[in-house]
Amino acid sequence: LGKIPLVVGMPVVITHNFDVGGGIVNGTYGILKSVEYKIEDCKRYATSCIITLPNLIGSPMTGLTEFEVPVLQQSSTLKFVH
Repeated sequence: LGKIPLVVGMPVVITHNFDVGGGIVNGTYGILKSVEYKIEDCKRYATSCIITLPNLIGSPMTGLTEFEVPVLQQSSTLKFVH
């Protein structure tokens, strides 16, 4: 397919250590709250999303509620071997 479906409410896993002290680290489970997109050539591309992390430490960023963090777009290559 070449695409990963993103559905609000789906479980997600953080795969990088963004903020070790704040609890935004590799292996942290959260819930997808929202996704922002851009449109190019009539195609929709995810640019960022908001994730709810129940174990988040610290104050929320401006415009977000408690336990919410933004995650920006990052490209990765996945290889599946059967």
